[in-house]
Amino acid sequence: MGATRRTSELKIPTMAVAVRLAVVGAAPSAVEMFVPDVPRRGLGHLLDDLAAQLAGDSRFLPVRTANRIRLLAKHAVAWVAVGRHDPPVHGGEPASDPGEELTLFDHQHFVEVELAHGGKLIGTLLDSAPADHSRVIDHLNRSGAWLRLWTTDQHYLINLAQVIAVTELGEVW
Repeated sequence: MGATRRTSELKIPTMAVAVRLAVVGAAPSAVEMFVPDVPRRGLGHLLDDLAAQLAGDSRFLPVRTANRIRLLAKHAVAWVAVGRHDPPVHGGEPASDPGEELTLFDHQHFVEVELAHGGKLIGTLLDSAPADHSRVIDHLNRSGAWLRLWTTDQHYLINLAQVIAVTELGEVW
């Protein structure tokens, strides 16, 4: 049998996105995640692509740290954070207005998220559920494997498998 030859034509074009990533039991670190290199309209669409990658069927997540590629087990990732004010895309368009994502949701809940490794994150859960399903528990039970949390300067994607408790601190309006 002949040797198999790889060609670059089969690779999906990607772009690197600067994020902070916390692995269970370790301090958060700056890494780059990879998303498809497609046109996007603002930070909201980029966050959707990062969330889709985290929620996908693959068990490992490729990230670049110090010019090396590491393959991290998704179950060991506590959270991923993207700055809301800094352009997160390397070589891409600037980030959109930080308030852009806040205008599309009917309900805002100020919460504290307690993580299995002992850390806590405080921020806002945003939701557009019907009025009879607008509680924090409703949001948590339908959010999939990754929870989105907004703070004044970061957007977090939190692994729900690493969440011990969520405490409501009030409604934001």
